[in-house]
Amino acid sequence: MERFWRNSWCGVLAVLTVFLFQLGTAEAGVSTLHPGAGNRPPKTPEWNVEQSRDSGNTGVDAGKSSSTKGVKKLDKKNVPVTMLSVMLGEGLASASVSGASDFELVDGNAGKTLESCSANKSVNITLDSSYIVINGKKTKSRIVTLQTKNGADGVVKYNGSSYRGTLRIISDGARLQVLNQLSLEDYVRGVLPSEMSASWPGEALKAQAVAARTFALYNRNKGHKASGYDLCSSSHCQVYSGMAAETAATDKAVEATRGQVMYYNHQVIYAAFHSSSGGATENSEDVWGAYQPYLRSVTDDDSQSPYHNWTARFTSDQVEKQLASAGKGVGKLQSITLGPISTSGSTTGRTASGRAYGVKFAGSSGTVTITGEQARTIFGLKSAMFNIRTERSVQLPASGSKKNTKSAKSASGPLTAVPAAMNGAVMRISGEETIIFDGHGFGHGLGMAQYGAKAMADKGRKYDEILHHYYTDVVIQEIY
Repeated sequence: MERFWRNSWCGVLAVLTVFLFQLGTAEAGVSTLHPGAGNRPPKTPEWNVEQSRDSGNTGVDAGKSSSTKGVKKLDKKNVPVTMLSVMLGEGLASASVSGASDFELVDGNAGKTLESCSANKSVNITLDSSYIVINGKKTKSRIVTLQTKNGADGVVKYNGSSYRGTLRIISDGARLQVLNQLSLEDYVRGVLPSEMSASWPGEALKAQAVAARTFALYNRNKGHKASGYDLCSSSHCQVYSGMAAETAATDKAVEATRGQVMYYNHQVIYAAFHSSSGGATENSEDVWGAYQPYLRSVTDDDSQSPYHNWTARFTSDQVEKQLASAGKGVGKLQSITLGPISTSGSTTGRTASGRAYGVKFAGSSGTVTITGEQARTIFGLKSAMFNIRTERSVQLPASGSKKNTKSAKSASGPLTAVPAAMNGAVMRISGEETIIFDGHGFGHGLGMAQYGAKAMADKGRKYDEILHHYYTDVVIQEIY
């Protein structure tokens, strides 16, 4: 997370359990997540899931002890460890690869060894007529696997960075693609410290490890399936930094939760998470338009987050230009209204947690209404939990001059800027004004809020309690 949701992102569309939205950048402390292409979560074998039921209550009560409703232990042994294919680079003209120990480059189809190399020897991969070229030597291969003598347990290198597992270099006919094939556990080791500070409490790190593992398993073989891999290594999926990110504290959290994944109704959940809720998380349908029973609005302690309060300021001219750049131009801005949108079911323009449902901008050439999430994207805001006000610009008379004092006051009002807050009403814009977004939180607001998870861990709550608080009625299940 402490990068975390580094932000370039996104719009909003959902069909049933399908989520489609554009991503944004995620800065330190925020993770902007992107669901897969919309396939249903993989079906889980009956032996692998036990739906928690107690006195007619489905799911796990976050207030109950983890010893009674914590983690469902695996009933079947010797289950193969899940493997992933993670994209490290694509559209490449060349790639530099090697191994931390003696390694070989093998034809990905025939299994024939093409090159054997000593530890740390740099190999340059290029293309010639769609075939892979190794250190200037042309092959008849379009797919090459780099593996150490330790196989999947080895350490491989791409452009100087170390990764666990193997590398798969693929020619698409014109460019190269480099994939890291590794176990789900090794993947989470490279994700966890990229998404949450390793200095945070162990229980918060464990909660993040389970969420990251679940998120990866849900999105595996979905959004990037057509490109030939499971996940990318950027904030579009989750930030994966390989061995460079690994720490003793985060490795310990990964090992302590080994194989643990969240399920709802026998299906892996979409384990959305974000940096800072602003005090309350959100219902899925209020952000992405699709109801998910495990993504319900809950309150949390956001007081220690550096994003608890934030302010973004724009001139009316800047608002006009950014709306126009997003294809939402209204001409000369005349008013802003926080109000409901046709599909929201809201009469106040606010979600249950206080985030903006819709914002209407009216101008000289038309009117446009956008969602709070669209406003977040268009104006680069930290969240959709905001209010809008203006700050009237003030013309002060020249120093020592009394001649213009009267006219200055009548034209501009009092000599101190007077904020005009929206508060649900129409906010009129006259001339060039400063338009201010006063907001709370960082991220889309769904699922686990990381600063809230930290606050719970600081108060002695266990990782399973944290997860059951943010993901309603889920089962935490060991899968291997």
